[in-house]
Amino acid sequence: MGASSWHYVEPYAGDIAAALATVRQREFERLFVHGTSWDGLRPAGRAFTSVDDLDDLWEEETLGGQGTHTVIDVWKVIEAGAYDDDHTVRPLSDEECIELFGTAEPTLGDFERAQERYAAGQPGSEELWNMPRWSAWCRPLKDGKKAVIAFWGRSGD
Repeated sequence: MGASSWHYVEPYAGDIAAALATVRQREFERLFVHGTSWDGLRPAGRAFTSVDDLDDLWEEETLGGQGTHTVIDVWKVIEAGAYDDDHTVRPLSDEECIELFGTAEPTLGDFERAQERYAAGQPGSEELWNMPRWSAWCRPLKDGKKAVIAFWGRSGD
C-alpha cells in the first residue's frame, strides 16, 4: 500500500497530548467502531472500545507492519527540539514555522495554503511533509477567535 500522508485539525485548549488523544479516539471510532475495514484485526472474543485497545496489536506487530495510515499510528508527544522517532508527534519550533508558513504564529489559513502549495507541487512545499515515516508534527494555529491545533504526519508501509 505504501506510506500515507494525513492531517487533522482539532480544537485546542493548550494541551497537545489531550488534543492528540481526542483526535486519535475519534479516528479510532471512525475506523474500528463504525467502519468495517479493520474487522480482520479484531481478536476473537474481544471488542475494541478505545484507541488504547490497539496497544497489544502494535506489540504483536499485527499493526506494526502496516499501520492504520492515520493519526492512530502516532501517540507519543515529544519536545520541539527532540528527534523525530517512530510513533512520535513533535510540535514545530517558531523557526520551523517561519520556514514553512512565513510566520512564527501561523493561522489555519496559513496551514491550508501550505497544504495547497504541496498538493500543487510547488518548489519548497515538500518541507511541510519532511518528517520521517511513522511520525508527525503539530502546531497550534489561530482560527479567528478560537484556537486549533493541526497534526500532520506520514505512516504505513
